[in-house]
Amino acid sequence: MDNPQKFRLLIVAASARPWIHSAEIAGFDVTAFDFFSDWDSQGDGKSCDRSSQVRSRQVPKRTVVRLRDFEDLLLQENLDLISGCDFAIFAGGLENKPSIIESLASHVPVLGPDARQLARLSDTVKVLAWLKAMGYQVPESSSQLGMDASPGDWLKKSFRSSSGLGIQRATEEDVGSEVRSHYFQKEVQGENFSGVFISMPQMGKDGGTALVGWTRQLVNEQWCGAGEFRYCGSIGPLPIQESLKAKIETIGRAIAEQYGIVGAWGIDFLVDGSNVWPIDFNIRLTASMEIIDGGNRDTSTPYSSVVDLHVLACLGNLDMQRLRRSTDLTGLESDACFGKSIVFYDGDDPVRITEAVHRQLVFQWRLIGELEPGQIGLADIPNEGELIRPGQPICTILVKQDSHRVVGILKLATERIRQTLLQLGSGQ
Repeated sequence: MDNPQKFRLLIVAASARPWIHSAEIAGFDVTAFDFFSDWDSQGDGKSCDRSSQVRSRQVPKRTVVRLRDFEDLLLQENLDLISGCDFAIFAGGLENKPSIIESLASHVPVLGPDARQLARLSDTVKVLAWLKAMGYQVPESSSQLGMDASPGDWLKKSFRSSSGLGIQRATEEDVGSEVRSHYFQKEVQGENFSGVFISMPQMGKDGGTALVGWTRQLVNEQWCGAGEFRYCGSIGPLPIQESLKAKIETIGRAIAEQYGIVGAWGIDFLVDGSNVWPIDFNIRLTASMEIIDGGNRDTSTPYSSVVDLHVLACLGNLDMQRLRRSTDLTGLESDACFGKSIVFYDGDDPVRITEAVHRQLVFQWRLIGELEPGQIGLADIPNEGELIRPGQPICTILVKQDSHRVVGILKLATERIRQTLLQLGSGQ
């Protein structure tokens, strides 16, 4: 888009860092709210210039505000900043607060699903039941665990969660119970993948839905220090079989048309051979989309970044025919993919980031699009003096490497970061 009208974009997410850079690649000025305001989110002018180097002629202007919770968005000083934006987008976390999205929409146009759509799509049981009625293969899901159910075969999931938080295994106490905040889903075996979809508001020649990205998700990786169901990274973009692609794209198209989805969004799948099971719907920008930004260096694509793609689609200005022609997931090579892993702190006591550790992390900072094959970069870098608590993310590791070697490199880099924090915790 190259932001010819100098739009100021409001970005709200639990972690806004990848979307700040994605927006700046397209030339947007940014006002962002998140829970971390990491060093590379705040920027110092230098990171602004580097992230916008692709197509923007001028360095975008950036404002980043740290939140305690999403409700703080409605504080007057924050509403004053919000009202100065032209459009708003959101990523992980805010979709679970439809009332806040509705309030935001009274101050700035929100690009993506509105509060009513999000309320409908948050009921995963009903969405999966509709897909099943349409003839698609879905995991068995219910708001109540029947008396004859074996709880060991079922997962208990929160209706309003993200990144795997709020998922636990069902127990005997759950049999026969019904709670409004959770639902039950029968566990399905398979590898975790995520599909990235783009949907346009109209269904004509330039409308519809396209599958533009396919990534493998890293979930429950002990080397990341993550919990059993916690999302801790992605690998991609990966090639996909034509038969598998047809199934996945058909599911995405059905959901988008039924629920009126626009913009960039995702579906989490479990894949076992030729079996494809949709398990969760992320109707917003997703963590795996950063991988798509890293791989987008083809000038034939009708967009400069994922945020640019999302904005163009929501405004009805995207050339979908050109997008489909430039997106060939069946012909991708697996020897030029990206990997990202989130490093969680698994020590027993909180530790504070020292000047020396902060300097070490900053030295390794890279934007994903800058990486050369085999190179390791860091992102989501905590500020000097930041207190890191057990279970909290430390930073994100980014790698460019072939799909067979990328996990091994991520493991080694993750272990080095975790050891650094553990040494801080032991006072060494």
